[in-house]
Amino acid sequence: MIMDDNNLQDYELSGITPDHHLDLGDLPSGSNLFILLKNALDRLRQEQILEVQSSNPHIKGDLQSWCRLHQHTFMMALDAGNHYRYLIRKDRIHTTEQPDWGVKVPLRKGKHLDIRDWFEGRIGQVMEQAPAYIGFVPRGAVAETGIPDFRFPLNKKDHVWADNVLDLYEQAKENQWNATIDIPWDQLPELPEAMEWAVCQIMTFLAENEYSALYIPAKFMARIDPHYIEVLMYLSTLVQDESRHIEAFMKRALANGGGLQYSSTLTERSLHSLFIQEDYFKSSFLLHVLGEGTFLDLLNFIEEHAPDPVTAKIVNLAKIDEGRHVAYGIGHVRHILSRHPNMVQQLIEAAEERNEYLSEAGTGENTHLLEALAILSGGGRSPEQLKVGFARVKKLKEVMYDHRIQRMLQIGVDMSTAEKISQSHTPNFM
Repeated sequence: MIMDDNNLQDYELSGITPDHHLDLGDLPSGSNLFILLKNALDRLRQEQILEVQSSNPHIKGDLQSWCRLHQHTFMMALDAGNHYRYLIRKDRIHTTEQPDWGVKVPLRKGKHLDIRDWFEGRIGQVMEQAPAYIGFVPRGAVAETGIPDFRFPLNKKDHVWADNVLDLYEQAKENQWNATIDIPWDQLPELPEAMEWAVCQIMTFLAENEYSALYIPAKFMARIDPHYIEVLMYLSTLVQDESRHIEAFMKRALANGGGLQYSSTLTERSLHSLFIQEDYFKSSFLLHVLGEGTFLDLLNFIEEHAPDPVTAKIVNLAKIDEGRHVAYGIGHVRHILSRHPNMVQQLIEAAEERNEYLSEAGTGENTHLLEALAILSGGGRSPEQLKVGFARVKKLKEVMYDHRIQRMLQIGVDMSTAEKISQSHTPNFM
């Protein structure tokens, strides 16, 4: 409290020492005065005392009425000659939490400050379940009473959290790329027609799958309670990644005299089975761990056999992004299973339900994609090249199967469960 010695003597005579001082000068009674008064009292703890100083001789009655209305105690008025001092006690009914003050977040080496550093004071208090009254109030801020319940359905930490989400968010910012200027479009050579068709068909398939990888997290984002804002911030980078992938894949299909090619019923039905999943835990597992994990192997395969530097660059950059997406899925599912091991049964059910949904259609495999991958990896469309190519595609499927098992083990399931889930995965790859 800022006071001079004479003030202190006055209050000591009265046996009262105020906790805070509000100087209103000659501000007239009205809304601005009461805004300052309310805010000053908000900053006090229960039963602390506010000294209000004013040179306006006409506000005493208004202060008393305001205190009665808002259930604070107007204690006394003191005449100091050329101004007046009023003492107001903040009553118990108006108890509020106090915001942080004096919390200074340390800088990292290189004078950087990132999201991993802000877990100090109130903002660092991540609850297991978000309070219903918070709404869009930033975690760490003090909320007034009366805020409506926004009813975010994903309002528990276990619903969305991953222990690596902060690292992944920082990595996502560092690795942003631009599909217009970061791809060497001027280095795209003319390819044999069969090879160009294969690339265009593959790009069509990749873009189609990335539509689902964009829409699915976007569907859930508005359901996540802002108390877990870090997850929402990370998912926003994921959506931006997928937008960029779609742009790059479609540009590549159009850039060299080809165009977008065939979409299969299998692919669309596979993606539909992902889109209609309404449980975030199951969705994250099916999309990020199984789907994008397998997709990551496909990108590795395409990069290895890319016939030109533009295609190779695109899938290389997309692969880096997809690695983060898979890492989030693994981190999220592992976080939940470490706390609730019995929930592994839900993962088995999710994989089997999706497999059954696809089996009902009896649509087989995406034949255009398989041919395109054989041409790409075999080097052309001659019988000899196709033979080599189909053998490499077969090997790719085996690698995908093995890697799915490895990811299952990473999230904490046993080998038999890992094999069961991997076998159930869709032939669409994603």
